[in-house]
Amino acid sequence: MEDIRLFGRIGHLSDEQASALVDFKVLLSDKQLFSPEVIIDEKRSIPATHEDAYLLKFLRAGRFNLTAAFRQFETTEKWRKNGAVDQIYDSFDVKEFEETRKYYPQWTGRRDKNGVPIQVYEVGALDSRKMNSFYQSAKSGAKSTKSSLPATTQRLIVIAEHSTNFVVPLCSSVQKRTNPEVPIETTVNIVDITGLGFTQFWALRNHLKDASTLAQSYYPEALEKVFVIGAPSGFTKIWDWAKGWFDAATTSKIFFLTPENITATLKEHIDLDNIPKKYGGNLDWKLGDAPDLDEELRGLLADAGSNDTPFAPGTLHWKVSDGKKSVVLSGTQNGERR
Repeated sequence: MEDIRLFGRIGHLSDEQASALVDFKVLLSDKQLFSPEVIIDEKRSIPATHEDAYLLKFLRAGRFNLTAAFRQFETTEKWRKNGAVDQIYDSFDVKEFEETRKYYPQWTGRRDKNGVPIQVYEVGALDSRKMNSFYQSAKSGAKSTKSSLPATTQRLIVIAEHSTNFVVPLCSSVQKRTNPEVPIETTVNIVDITGLGFTQFWALRNHLKDASTLAQSYYPEALEKVFVIGAPSGFTKIWDWAKGWFDAATTSKIFFLTPENITATLKEHIDLDNIPKKYGGNLDWKLGDAPDLDEELRGLLADAGSNDTPFAPGTLHWKVSDGKKSVVLSGTQNGERR
């Protein structure tokens, strides 16, 4: 029986799934939402507007139902265009980005046993004082696009886009991993809710709901697993209310760990050297630290000519073209495009 992780992915499509991908491209092309690759000559071509791996995310989210996949793809394309999502990411202030990332899942710089990047999110650290500061600074932050999206949504977008434009493709470039023919497209999240009470949760509900809604609506199939740690007494009531934010496919990827099985469960999926010490591993990393890149990732960045440690701050793109790897700086610094 094939690994469920490979379902509907590049190199592992069934005949029916491959046929659905072809039909999906035709449908999107007819609706002027997709253009296939155009070969000019032996050395030149115009690439397709969207890679197969990206289109397959929508097909998997819709369980390969063309109508469902099309509906979400069309909605996402309109949202990205009307909200100027690409422009937000490529013009976002570096200093503001580094401040923003404190309020969302943070990449440790490590990967699970399948090569998927690991993020940690300490929800209990988001007290009312910090959140009020976050919202006030979002209102006063410099915006260099004409996007109609609220300032806090723009901040959330750059975090999601940093993952899809830099972190995930960087990890995908590592060939020393399970099934290197399959692009890395997801993240593993350790969500620490130690000490989170209902009052604090209620104060954070809009912040958390906005993030979950945006992810499910416009970034399909971006989640591998979520390990929830430190659920306090009475959390069942909170979860009964909060799980309404997620669809069934997402809730099936969320696992609640007891204090007794945190390390044992995590090490089934993650090598001990890549689990933070706080959760029983050997990694000397804590929330707020810069990513502590593993050897393979450091090697990739060195090959790309990146001299920053671990990599440049702000918004970035990881590019691979004709075998050549590069880190492309985007965003603004002191009002100037980088």
